[in-house]
Amino acid sequence: MSSTRDLPGQVVLAPEQVPAEVVEKAAAGDRAAQEAVLEGTSTFVRRMLYKLIGRVDDLEDLQQTVLMRIVTGLPRWRRESALSTWVGGICVNVSRDYLRQRRTRSVELDGEPAERALQNRPASSDLQGEAEAREELRRCRSALDRLSVNHRTAFVLKTLGHSVEEIAQMTGSATSTTRLRLYYARKAFTRALAATAPQAEGA
Repeated sequence: MSSTRDLPGQVVLAPEQVPAEVVEKAAAGDRAAQEAVLEGTSTFVRRMLYKLIGRVDDLEDLQQTVLMRIVTGLPRWRRESALSTWVGGICVNVSRDYLRQRRTRSVELDGEPAERALQNRPASSDLQGEAEAREELRRCRSALDRLSVNHRTAFVLKTLGHSVEEIAQMTGSATSTTRLRLYYARKAFTRALAATAPQAEGA
């Protein structure tokens, strides 16, 4: 029997790059195959969790929880969806539990994710531009925190580029329900963002 380590030496960086035969071996208990699956999903998991929960202080623990559920859940996975969709569903469930536990507490803007988000923005040479970018990020986070857990989850998954059908699979919801959640989430997010918009002087 060939080992996973005997496969052509590609570096697996995303769920889509994990060969089907490796997933099958991992489901059967092959340790090397399980490591390959975790390697191929780890970055995807961390990125999705961060987008869903919006903070880093508990990210490591949540990531380990998801990775553990991937290994233990592979034997029961029916292969009815893409690996990324199935793993995304696990991320959704873990983040939902986390957000519901913290629902009564205010979610503050963390310094580290703020820095990372700002790295994706055009470079600003003046402090005023950077301050405005930080304020815009704070307002977006505050607006997200006002959404219900289900609306926030659907909204964030959509911004990550997932289709309505994929979001429905990840959240275990009907497509029609997902479309409604996205509709109301967009309205609520826009309304919350407008409520925190800076007022013009003299207004």
